[in-house]
Amino acid sequence: MRRWAVTVLAGALLLAGCGSDDPKTTEPTVDGPFAECSALSAETPSADLPDVTLPCFHGGQSVRFSQLKGGVVVNLWASWCIPCTRELPAFTSLAGKKNAPTVIGVVTTDKRGSAAALAEELHVTFPTLFDERGRLLTTLVQQEHLKSNGLPATLFLKDGQIAYAYQGAALDEAKLTGLVDQYLGVKV
Repeated sequence: MRRWAVTVLAGALLLAGCGSDDPKTTEPTVDGPFAECSALSAETPSADLPDVTLPCFHGGQSVRFSQLKGGVVVNLWASWCIPCTRELPAFTSLAGKKNAPTVIGVVTTDKRGSAAALAEELHVTFPTLFDERGRLLTTLVQQEHLKSNGLPATLFLKDGQIAYAYQGAALDEAKLTGLVDQYLGVKV
């Protein structure tokens, strides 16, 4: 019943015109489990990261991808993607670990209501951006950081660069923490 209520609420917000193509426009707050995005950006953009601005799923300020700071793990996912749903618990676990890098989700080519319902069901609480049209994914493929528009996709960012891009089978917790250690130099 709870999942249905979240889906109905998010659908009502979509029908009320909550979307915008203007990255300067603030998205309205959407009920969901995600954390705020306000602490994600540095002041200076990196020339090595795609310059795509996406709204925070939870509302508030948009995030310019090229301004993500520090060691960051970015997971592009969608509720309709079965491997994505399998690996989301590993990202939630990583985000909750003491010395973990920042974990950011990017809901990609999905609907708000469906993503919010899945995130609530799986207890996903890390900051998440909303990319209904898949602009970041398309840019990553065009810039040859990723091989295809397939999901899931995970980026490991270090010092304003993509240290590693993973696309393929769902990551489990052991594989994910191994990649964090290998590409970000962080033991969790």
